[in-house]
Amino acid sequence: MKHLNIMKSRIFFLICIVGALFAFAACSNDAEKFDLDGDCLVEKVVLDGYEGVIDHAERTITVTVPETYSKAAMKVNALKLSSGAVCNIREGEVLNMEAAVVLHVVNGDVFMDWTLIARNFKPAIKPAALFVGSAYSKDELDMEAQAACEWMTANVPNAFYASFEDIANGTADLSECKLIWWHWHDDHGVDGHDGFLAKGTDALNVKNQLKAFRENGGALLLTRYATHLPTFIGVTGDDEWTMPNNCWGDPEMNAFDCGGPWAFDIYAGQENHPMWENMVNDGFEGKVPLTDAGYFVSNSVAQYHIGSDWGGYDNYQAWEDRNGGNILGVGGDGAIVAWEYPAADGKGGIVCIGYGGYDWYSYRYGSGYTEHYHKNTEIITKNAIDYLTK
Repeated sequence: MKHLNIMKSRIFFLICIVGALFAFAACSNDAEKFDLDGDCLVEKVVLDGYEGVIDHAERTITVTVPETYSKAAMKVNALKLSSGAVCNIREGEVLNMEAAVVLHVVNGDVFMDWTLIARNFKPAIKPAALFVGSAYSKDELDMEAQAACEWMTANVPNAFYASFEDIANGTADLSECKLIWWHWHDDHGVDGHDGFLAKGTDALNVKNQLKAFRENGGALLLTRYATHLPTFIGVTGDDEWTMPNNCWGDPEMNAFDCGGPWAFDIYAGQENHPMWENMVNDGFEGKVPLTDAGYFVSNSVAQYHIGSDWGGYDNYQAWEDRNGGNILGVGGDGAIVAWEYPAADGKGGIVCIGYGGYDWYSYRYGSGYTEHYHKNTEIITKNAIDYLTK
């Protein structure tokens, strides 16, 4: 019995050790575990005299500076942490705040990471055209959307970037805006109705403003996963399940060499549509080629599968009857990859492109890469903007 009791004691001791190790692991960098003791909280940050706004739920500190203020060398005037805590920056230190800085706060054996952001104040704008997204500024967009946005603001007169929040709070005055473009990349894809409800919350917060914009004659260009939007702003009536039914995509850094030109077919009867004017089209009659060998794509797709096997659209006519749109382009498997809802009854037109080869940013290029057909990305986009705002 004595040996049995000793064995039980050892087992109990080991269980306690393992439990303590799990408890310790669970504490590290878990905000919820610190709600009671506050060991690793950031309580105050001041940079160049501007105090940060602390969001404890998101673990961010945002410092807003004047519109043209340089963020390249900002001094930490004040830094207050939980009692006994230290972090990787100090009062008096000068930080380059052009990009976010991570504050690694440590207190004994536990830690918590906070994101410190400096942002320039945004003045009110009254654009003729707008590129929208969830990011505070275009510099905070993902590289795919940022490349598209920079092209637009450089090539479309009086075009600006605005966040959906800017639309909500009136920073972006839409009274003179003729077109809104939303090119939405997500590294993990946005798949259908529930996927959009989960990830498109910023856009859904202003869906009434976007609906009113379109009903008052404003046009929309919706590309990549933004093609889900029409069904949520009443374009297809009360049917909230008419968004793309065939969606996927890879993270940007997992993009792969497309190996050559990727092209979709111009839908029968749409050969003379203004979208296809002045394309680089040698060798691709009746098609829209968009990539070249050595260009890396994430192959992000938001399209409509057509067929009686699944998806709700037995044929093209069934899609047109239910969605009320016009088909502009189809993929090699017959999927609808480009379509429009024409302007009518005072409402602005909408052009949608959900093709995987419609891509603005390649994180690297293959050996000997030469741009040829990829120029069509800019060409058809400019054509779409001109067509929608004519």
